[in-house]
Amino acid sequence: MIAKPRKIPVHIVKLEALLRRIPSHHPKRPQIEADLAKRRAGYKGESALDYHLSFLPQKEYVIFHDLRLQSGEYFFQIDTLILTSNYILLIEVKHLFGTLTFEPEFQQLVRSTVDAEDVFPDPIIQVKRQASQLQKLLKDHKFPEAPIETLVVITNVLSRITTSQTTDYLRRYIIRDTVLVNRIQRFTFQHSTPIYPPKLIKKAIRILNKSHTEARFDPLSAYDLHQNELIEGTHCPRCNKIPMRRLHGKWLCTFCYHQSKIAHIESLIDYAHLIGKTITNKKVCDYLKVERDVARRMLKSLEVMEVGNTKGREYMIEVEKLVEKLEKKDID
Repeated sequence: MIAKPRKIPVHIVKLEALLRRIPSHHPKRPQIEADLAKRRAGYKGESALDYHLSFLPQKEYVIFHDLRLQSGEYFFQIDTLILTSNYILLIEVKHLFGTLTFEPEFQQLVRSTVDAEDVFPDPIIQVKRQASQLQKLLKDHKFPEAPIETLVVITNVLSRITTSQTTDYLRRYIIRDTVLVNRIQRFTFQHSTPIYPPKLIKKAIRILNKSHTEARFDPLSAYDLHQNELIEGTHCPRCNKIPMRRLHGKWLCTFCYHQSKIAHIESLIDYAHLIGKTITNKKVCDYLKVERDVARRMLKSLEVMEVGNTKGREYMIEVEKLVEKLEKKDID
C-alpha cells in the first residue's frame, strides 16, 4: 500500500520555472542548471525503487515516499519508509555515478570520476540518525518500540562500489536496488513478532502523513536574484520560449507556432512558484502582457479566490487547483 505517493520535489518544479524565466546569458544560470541536474538525478534514483517495491505484497507493506518530519527545532527527510506490523525500514537512496568508496573510519563517502573527486557525508550514519529521530517521534505518540532497519540503496548502474576496508558492517547496510526486495524479505523473516496491529498501522499512517511538512524553497532568495531579472510574458508549453502572442482568444508561439487557449495557466503557476501566490489584475497585465479586460476574463474563468475590496483586490493563485485544470483542461 502506498500511504504517501512520490511527487516531483518542489525544488525541481521551482528550478524549472526559474530557468524558463531568466535570460540564457545570465551569470547564475550555469549554477542553477547544475543544481537542477543534481536534483533530477536524485529524484530519478528514488523513482528507480518504485519498480522493485511494486513486487511487495500491498497488504503487508505500507510505503511512504519523501517524508519530511520534525525533530525538535530541525527537520529530517526520509527517502522511503516501509512500515510493517513487525518492523520499520528506512531507505536512503543514492544515484551517484563513478567509483563510490565508503570510508567508515572517516565517516565519509568519496565519489571519483574522470573529472573530479567529491566527498559526501556517510549515508549510513545519515539514515541511522533518521531512524533515531523517527523512533523518538513514534515514542512521543505512544507507539510501542519496534525494530527499525536501515539501508543505503545505490540505484545508478554506472556506479562502482568499493570500500576502504572489507567489513560485514558495510555489506549489511549498502546494497544495489536489484536486491532490495530480497533484503526486505530477509528482514521480514528475521522479525517475526507482530508489534503493530492493524489499528496501530492506521494510526501510524495518519500521524506520519499529518506530521509531514513540505520543504520551503524561495528560488529568488536562494540565488540572490530580483524579480526584475525575470523574463515576463506567457511561455510556450511546448518549447518554453517567451513571449507568446495573444491573438483572437488564443496564444500563439512565434518560435514553434504552437497554439493554446490555456498557456497562461502554466505561466501563472510559474508566478506563484517564483514571486508569490497572490496577484492583482494590474500585475497579471504586466506579467502576461495583456489588456486589463483580458486579464479580468482570464481570472474569472480560472475561478480564483478573491481577497480584499475592489481597489486593493488580489487573487489567490492556488497551484494545485490550476494544475488540476490543466490536466482536465477545465477552462472556458
